[in-house]
Amino acid sequence: MNYAELTAAIEDYTQNTFTSTELSLFVKQAEQRIYNMVQLANLRRNQTGTITSGNKYLSAPDDFLSTYSLAVYTYATPTATGTSGAFTITVSSASDIAVGQQVSGSGIGSGALVSLINGTTITLSVANSGSVSGTIIFQGDYLYLLDKDVNFIREVYPNPNSKAEPKYYAIFGPQSGDVNELSFILGPTPDQTYKVELHYYYYPISIVDAGTSWLGENFDSVLLYGSLVEAYTFMKGEQDLMALYDTKYKEALALLKNLGDGKQRADTYRDGQVKVRVQ
Repeated sequence: MNYAELTAAIEDYTQNTFTSTELSLFVKQAEQRIYNMVQLANLRRNQTGTITSGNKYLSAPDDFLSTYSLAVYTYATPTATGTSGAFTITVSSASDIAVGQQVSGSGIGSGALVSLINGTTITLSVANSGSVSGTIIFQGDYLYLLDKDVNFIREVYPNPNSKAEPKYYAIFGPQSGDVNELSFILGPTPDQTYKVELHYYYYPISIVDAGTSWLGENFDSVLLYGSLVEAYTFMKGEQDLMALYDTKYKEALALLKNLGDGKQRADTYRDGQVKVRVQ
């Protein structure tokens, strides 16, 4: 069901005509309700960024709704040279390179790891598959941070100048440059530059603006009845019909929750995430 079909159905069900502004309001209110009631795997996004030494704050994306996971890992991209068949390469800078990091790039053998660091000479676990040149990627293992509250982080790490690899995060509050967007606080304060990967739930573009949406294409019943509840509330309609629309909406929402918070989470590893018994 696209937006034109949805608005036509709203007017057919209510036997009323609405302005385009009113229709868009009904639908967006219904979408907001649904997206805050169910966490669908289809509405997750990944975003990578960088945190630097001494900065314990991280800005959330503009379309951020809630966190699924937040991970950090060491990362360096120096230029390097090396001979085919050798186990060593020479890098332009060994900053942020650590033993155990995965190594990839032109001439680097498959599955290579950093075994030893001696100045700018890096010993690898496998021989170079060819002549090494250009930018080489050094990447450490993912460390998934544990979700805590701000008080916990402040108590455990009261001195912001105590630096180490972050272990925890919390939603801190509005960003300093944009009070409408959120930021995270990390604990402890990062001791070097790390890459971060945020896996999060987001507000998708409304079907009002895009014409189509995942809900409209895959679960139009919950979107239709949610919009009808909003429309009939606006009309101050009869209570028995309002109750019918609300019941149908809740039935459709329960089916959607069975998918998003049930079937799509049957094998979720970590406790604390929304999960319902699959029907």
